[in-house]
Amino acid sequence: MRSCGIIAEYNPFHNGHLYQLKEAKRRSQSEVMIVAMSGNFLQRGEPAMIDKWSRATSALQNGADLVVEIPVLGSSQATDLFAKSGIRLLQSLDCNTFSFGVEQGRVDDFIEMAHFMMEKEEELNFLFQEFRNDGRSYPAQMEEAIRKIAGENGPTLAFDTPNNSLGLAYVKENHNYPEPMETVVIQRTGAQHHDIESKENSVYASGTAIRKALLEKEKLTDSRWMDWVPPETIEAILRSQFVSWENYWPYLRYQLLFNTPESLKKFYQVEEGIEYRLKKFSTESESFSQFISLVKNKRWTWVRLQRVCLYILLGIKKKDVESFFARPPVIRILGFTTAGSKYLNELKKKTDTVMITNVSKKNKQHLLKELQSDQIYQIGVGLQLDEQNYTRAPIQIL
Repeated sequence: MRSCGIIAEYNPFHNGHLYQLKEAKRRSQSEVMIVAMSGNFLQRGEPAMIDKWSRATSALQNGADLVVEIPVLGSSQATDLFAKSGIRLLQSLDCNTFSFGVEQGRVDDFIEMAHFMMEKEEELNFLFQEFRNDGRSYPAQMEEAIRKIAGENGPTLAFDTPNNSLGLAYVKENHNYPEPMETVVIQRTGAQHHDIESKENSVYASGTAIRKALLEKEKLTDSRWMDWVPPETIEAILRSQFVSWENYWPYLRYQLLFNTPESLKKFYQVEEGIEYRLKKFSTESESFSQFISLVKNKRWTWVRLQRVCLYILLGIKKKDVESFFARPPVIRILGFTTAGSKYLNELKKKTDTVMITNVSKKNKQHLLKELQSDQIYQIGVGLQLDEQNYTRAPIQIL
């Protein structure tokens, strides 16, 4: 069966995601659409607004045939390691093709830029050391480094937008494999990644705009957001209690107050003396947003700080991350359709990759950090959320 993979978060699943699934399936001529989806904690270092099972269900009801979970040690990483986590899952699932959405650019543009960056890796890394902590964003630093090395005739792909930056990372990682997957690029339609408003009468809005509307309680007073998501997502939203960093602020604050600066340094990516700012402002802040506003500076952006706070909240150490990337991936199956089930049965005959459908005492050693992290996610919802692992079987849309 020909398959196409997508790396996603679906926070929440909206009409843009539906369009991407349909278009990727058509253009890749695939029989099965596979989604590697972040679990309950996301790439920008924040909790998912809606739990992973609800998001996976919406995807399966709207074009996905198989949804597997990107483990938290991969889903909460910056661009390159997030891409590594997703691509290696799609590779282990034997995808023929993978697809991603972009703001601009063709497949050839991404491949050309990826090859250039891989060939010039040492030179680029050297220049990055010069640019370190100069206050500019990663894309701005990278574009200058490429100009310095390649001159005016170098690759011209712009990657100062989130999807282009992620797409480039996907393509680079994919080409590290002996048999790279084919690549399908889908142009975003309607709204861009961080647009906070939707065009009038449009059925497309960014995830950012949808989350903004929902977190501001507009779901109770304004039905505009219902035009931006499929019916299954509407149902999930109406029955869900939303989660944000504010739900976890008391627990993070306890960790910051309890730990000494030396013990905070043991958490993943706590470096450059940020532990002192974290401790200092934890005593002065009444909310997570106030805390981050006080701690951030030119070197430490909001998203970088969110990730560090997540590592502290979840107890993630450097050795945890190193071990995760050193061992083969584990496929945690969240759900499947009839086509997805058939594909899995065929895959099991030709791979020795560990696949987990139901968590048990026998296989839980493969998911220890997920089990811990999902329990913390539940606490943030006040334990009103269903247990996330032991009592769960894959969703079946048959």
